[in-house]
Amino acid sequence: MLIELPQRFVNASNFRVRDVSNDPRRSDFSDEELIIDARHIEFIRPAAVLWCLVYPLLALVHGRSCRFLVPENAGVCVYMRSLGMFDILQQAGAGVDTRGIGRSRPDPQLIVSLTVLNSQRDVDELANSALESLSESHLGSANTHPFVSEIFAEIALNAVEHSQSPVGAIGFIQFYEFAEGRRFVCGVADGGIGIRQSLERNSALRERIFYDWDAIELATRERISGTGSPTRGIGLYGVAEDMRSPGHQLIIHSGIGVMHINEDLRTAARRTTLFPGTLAYASIPT
Repeated sequence: MLIELPQRFVNASNFRVRDVSNDPRRSDFSDEELIIDARHIEFIRPAAVLWCLVYPLLALVHGRSCRFLVPENAGVCVYMRSLGMFDILQQAGAGVDTRGIGRSRPDPQLIVSLTVLNSQRDVDELANSALESLSESHLGSANTHPFVSEIFAEIALNAVEHSQSPVGAIGFIQFYEFAEGRRFVCGVADGGIGIRQSLERNSALRERIFYDWDAIELATRERISGTGSPTRGIGLYGVAEDMRSPGHQLIIHSGIGVMHINEDLRTAARRTTLFPGTLAYASIPT
């Protein structure tokens, strides 16, 4: 099975549906070797890097072999390596040819490299470490640092508690200079059951959820949880509300549903290309 990555890869929505219609979470996922061809990438955003990790890791956990063909563009290669992407794939057993890709000096704008999280303790330790790194970085305004750490901790905790992901949750924090301004970006992705199936564990919600995009909209409402507990469900709702500020953006992509949340209260979820699990990506101006 061959998946060719787009030249400009921003997120999984860049794919045509047929390119990634096979869901690697399924036990009957293709029994052939998975080859992910990234050779022609000229530009990649962090949310797309998370797809490049989750998709092959799920194939590997089901015992399939996997090769990741690295970009021919040297700058993109160095960026992926600096994030720690190639190391995670190689440690999981994927074939990644990194010959000739030098290890650059530590990127001062990378606050937290791609890290696999499996428990609340992992999240707490990484969030505390991130806050220290943010303070020491002298990047952005100091009063933004606790907010970035808190947003990261909330979306990471939501992933490790609810995703049931066989590959854990993978998160990062980076300072990024976009055309629209300087920002902290943080993202967490997992290869788990997805928001819809998580909420369906609560029998009171099943008749309100028909599609992945329904589930995303519901999950960002107050006191909605798959556990059915009235004291749960505040985390993702709180993150969504915090991100409804000028210049802020939160993207939640689960299954074939995606929702962009910002100061526009009319933002709605919609159908998109498959992300096998859930991705939460926050962009915070500084």
